[in-house]
Amino acid sequence: MNKWSYSLLVVAALCLAYRYRYRMAAFALRVPPLRKQLVRFALHIPPVRNALVSQMLRP
Repeated sequence: MNKWSYSLLVVAALCLAYRYRYRMAAFALRVPPLRKQLVRFALHIPPVRNALVSQMLRP
């Protein structure tokens, strides 16, 4: 494949991923092992972890 067709393919894939992002997220969260990995990944991000911990420890 040449450079232009590869670029066009990447742009089309990104457009589709953006259009169907909520469906992909719902599918990913339905699969227990994948959900576990996503939660682990999110908790390694300090702002996300701080926000969740502050929500859980609020009186």
